[in-house]
Amino acid sequence: MESTNAQFNPRGKNTVIECLQFGGNREFWNSFASSEAIRRYFYECYEYAVDKIGFLRTGENIICAAIVTESARRNLFVWYLPITEKWTSKVMSKNKSQAGNRLQQYDEFGYPQYRYCCDIDRPRLSSSEFWKARGGLTSYSDLQEDFYNKISSHYGAERGESKSLVKNTNAEQVRRFSRTVGDRYDELPPYDDLPY
Repeated sequence: MESTNAQFNPRGKNTVIECLQFGGNREFWNSFASSEAIRRYFYECYEYAVDKIGFLRTGENIICAAIVTESARRNLFVWYLPITEKWTSKVMSKNKSQAGNRLQQYDEFGYPQYRYCCDIDRPRLSSSEFWKARGGLTSYSDLQEDFYNKISSHYGAERGESKSLVKNTNAEQVRRFSRTVGDRYDELPPYDDLPY
């Protein structure tokens, strides 16, 4: 946090460290000619991570990267701080709550107001804002799709059918997986929250 001068608001359940994991099944790893080929693949994965989750596309916010190799599995773990130079903040009014806290300002139509912030010298450490800056609701699935198209598909990896709700699926994924409103994944399955 010091090296990037990242600002952090310690409240609630703020996430301060995240991890990207790159891996595959046994069939995928068996397709590599040697352990050196696997190492080159992981280096390519790391470069991809720096480009996608690195602060200003650098490794400055990446804390650690570790390759784990076992007979049954191989993984690259990349731990990083979700630091972003772009975020939105609530516009606060002069009004205060009964507890004395300032209240958010609303426009003439009753919508809460926000302001856009961009500060490279004082970025924000915030997981929610980090992923909003990368696409919001579908940002993580977009990242997985992009990684498949740019890296893992060239190594013979296969990607299964997308089962996200249509509202959580971007237009390209809807087209790729032939998704429609009302298909079998469009609604959450029934949920019973009875205590017995």
